[in-house]
Amino acid sequence: MFEKEENELKKWKEKYENVELPIDEIDEAIQIGLQKAKVTKLVTKPKRKSKIWSIVAAAILLLGFLTSIRVSPTFADYLTNIPGMEKIVKLIRDDKGLISAVENKYAQEINISQEKNGIKVTIDSVIADEQGIVIFYTIDAKETQHNFTLKEVNLKPSNGEELPEHSSSFDLPVKDELNTYTSKIEYLFQKTNEQKDFYLDLKIKSKEVSEQFSIPFSLKNLEKTKQIYELNKTVMIEGQKITIKKVTVYPLRVAVQVKMDPNNTKKILDFTDFELLDQNGEVWSKITNGTTANILSDNERIIYLQSNYFKDPKELYLVINKLQAVDKDEDYILVDTEKQQILKQPKGNYVTDLKKEGSDLKFTLNTKKEFHYSLVESIFDANGKEVETSAESTEYHDGGKQIVGITISTKDYVNPLKLKLAFYPEYIRGDAKVRIK
Repeated sequence: MFEKEENELKKWKEKYENVELPIDEIDEAIQIGLQKAKVTKLVTKPKRKSKIWSIVAAAILLLGFLTSIRVSPTFADYLTNIPGMEKIVKLIRDDKGLISAVENKYAQEINISQEKNGIKVTIDSVIADEQGIVIFYTIDAKETQHNFTLKEVNLKPSNGEELPEHSSSFDLPVKDELNTYTSKIEYLFQKTNEQKDFYLDLKIKSKEVSEQFSIPFSLKNLEKTKQIYELNKTVMIEGQKITIKKVTVYPLRVAVQVKMDPNNTKKILDFTDFELLDQNGEVWSKITNGTTANILSDNERIIYLQSNYFKDPKELYLVINKLQAVDKDEDYILVDTEKQQILKQPKGNYVTDLKKEGSDLKFTLNTKKEFHYSLVESIFDANGKEVETSAESTEYHDGGKQIVGITISTKDYVNPLKLKLAFYPEYIRGDAKVRIK
């Protein structure tokens, strides 16, 4: 059952072995080149659920994944022994932590289906710990579905209670034609999850059918397996103080709690080059396909890295080399939509050609390399009223030129608009290294 996937990976490997790779650029490519869709920061608020729409990682990681298969027969054997597991190969190949969890038999087979009107939804398997759940599922149609969309995804405890405060990450695909579709759903809890019995609710719509599914499934006992390292160590990156408060290692991911000094002159937008390193030089990088961070306050956040839980290295370090940062008084772009003018922006003047087309606000982002991040976090008008948006898109062109579009839902607002930045292509660099154990 696994031979087809392994043969595909071997073909890719042979192709890439004959390509001269720019070694000095690979690290940056892995860190930022994988993200091809909107990345959303999460703000922890009671009773508020935040969602992210994620993407599948780039094919270059097939090399690393194939290496994992070749050196670990256990992993290949385990894949062949769980129904549906071979279908998730492409979904976990960009996450060493999930690969390691599967290799160490931490994935739980579910294989529960529900069928309605020629559409069958199957929960293939789950990987879960006390902080999160990754659900792998497949949708099969007896006849080709046209204009297929997955309208809703919702995980509910079977006892009727609410989930712990959480964030979620999943795809909402839109496909012209579909016969089968496999994907994953990730839930990340801010507090320990003690629920074991759930319903996965999905609403599916196509030209042919519209159906609601509710599939029950249960987890095995969730052992409290986390490893906590209290650090409270401060590093300096170009004059900006950052304290590494705590590192918590879970089977699914590593949570690093950091705090920026309120007296810093710059606002840290993203920990771009941020990774774990063991005594042998093995690296565990940031989560690139799912929930990447949880913002606790303006100066404090949790950053999620791939998990080294099952490796349990003798020595472990946190390495910080590159951060996105802007001056605190330049953390926004000020625009006049009526005059179609950019009134203020951070240093670099990367944003040009502002246009207002109906409800869409468009501008050009000019960088030397593609910038695969969502630029705008929120928008406020001249009176401080928040301006609602319904969509953000990016068109990539050669030479790092990108056309960014934001659809504004609010009809009545007062110019100028302040576009608060979520990410921006301005960086500070350093070589901070903190020993965890």
